[in-house]
Amino acid sequence: MSPQNAIRLNTLRSAPLDSWIALSDDESRIVAFGSNYSEVSERADATGEEDITILKTPPAWGPLSV
Repeated sequence: MSPQNAIRLNTLRSAPLDSWIALSDDESRIVAFGSNYSEVSERADATGEEDITILKTPPAWGPLSV
């Protein structure tokens, strides 16, 4: 696993479960989180961060087999 992918994975694992989160441009930091998309979008805009990625985290992380 590349170092960048490891950072992204650790960031996602640290995210609040069953929430909306906004990630920085390089996906290495959570810049905002909340209970709905609009809330996260507003909070992320207030940070001044550009090119954010907003996504919904699952209620629980399951194992991944490849």
